[in-house]
Amino acid sequence: MNKQTKTQAHQQNNAVITTDIKENGLADAPLTRYFQIHFQHIHDNARNVQAELTQLKQHVADLNVKLDQLTAMLISQQTIGNLSSPYFSTPKNKEH
Repeated sequence: MNKQTKTQAHQQNNAVITTDIKENGLADAPLTRYFQIHFQHIHDNARNVQAELTQLKQHVADLNVKLDQLTAMLISQQTIGNLSSPYFSTPKNKEH
């Protein structure tokens, strides 16, 4: 959702809330506008945080895949290295 769409949705929500307040005779209630703005702000923040959390979960999943691939690559290189490198091979029993 782009910024213009968010702004339009926010304005529509405000219009609906304002209409509800007027129809229910609450227009004169103190702090009505404050709570309207406050709860809209909380709702918007919750939506943004949820979207960010979803992105972070996907990022962690991608990193886990890469970590698994790197671990497998290191294990295979170590196995190959053990077969061909004298530094990683097991010492042979020498007779004195």
